[in-house]
Amino acid sequence: MLDMKYKILEVYLNFSCNQRCFMCFNTDEFRSKNKDLNLSDIAAHILKSAKKGFNWLSIVGGEPTIHPEILNLVSFAKKCGYRKIITFSNGQRYYDMDFLKKMKAAGLSGSVISMHGHNAALHESVTNVKGSFNRAVLAIKNLAKLKMDISVIIVVNKKNYRYKIEMLDFFNKLGVCNFMLFFLKYQGRVIENLKENKKFLIKITEAFKDTPKVIDFCRRKKIIIPSIVHVPPCILPGYESILDNYITKDASMILQDKEVFDIGKAHQSYGFKKLCRECVYFEGCSGYDLEYAKIFGDSEFKPIFKKPSPFYNDWSKKDKRLIKKN
Repeated sequence: MLDMKYKILEVYLNFSCNQRCFMCFNTDEFRSKNKDLNLSDIAAHILKSAKKGFNWLSIVGGEPTIHPEILNLVSFAKKCGYRKIITFSNGQRYYDMDFLKKMKAAGLSGSVISMHGHNAALHESVTNVKGSFNRAVLAIKNLAKLKMDISVIIVVNKKNYRYKIEMLDFFNKLGVCNFMLFFLKYQGRVIENLKENKKFLIKITEAFKDTPKVIDFCRRKKIIIPSIVHVPPCILPGYESILDNYITKDASMILQDKEVFDIGKAHQSYGFKKLCRECVYFEGCSGYDLEYAKIFGDSEFKPIFKKPSPFYNDWSKKDKRLIKKN
């Protein structure tokens, strides 16, 4: 669950990227029709939001680190009073320690790095860029050396879902303590190149059936339990405390159209069955991905009429601290 001492502003800074991941939200056509935000537009929103009490800035892309004004933007946000400033990045620029040191000096707190495997073959089957695995690993090592916040996002797909534990173990040994397991969102390049991308597609129940084993591994290794994103609670009943999109966040976004709006509107492509309104999880649920249902159907999504006991009920107090709280 989100620590409510923070109020989050997400800035979608650009569309440009130095990788070509199959599941990118932004299609090639969309990129060609839209321009990146300029610094003055972004700065105005950042300042306005700071005056409204926002104190955590998440900078997203595209790939935000390749924006020509990224250092100035981070520095400006720091001067506006943001207590935490992070980037969501592929890590390709943070392998350069000099650049990372400049980002830290400007006010960067840390970064969320997207990793898709624990070896080059698996990771680069997603990024389509040779050498991207080694650069991202070096980026994580650099962040650790500078004692900056590090989180890793793993986008779970058909090629990597069997290797969650191996990936958690590999990156934990590099100094990563916080993880997020994302299920694919069926938008952007996923559905634009559906025939080509079918080798990555998997049913949501299959992708997360090993969740108890993953949690048991994290308990034994004293790794913070990963948050799971884009998975409705009916798929993992009893695990709602680690489902990131189940509890509504106190957050807003600046999208590329410069509109500031509630983060819940990011789930416009999600829907519900009629019986969902009777589910014990309905009030905080984002629904299921309608584009996903076009491919796999919606039979996996079944309302829960009696709330199951939380999965951590039988844990010791020490174990309970391993649930991610930020």
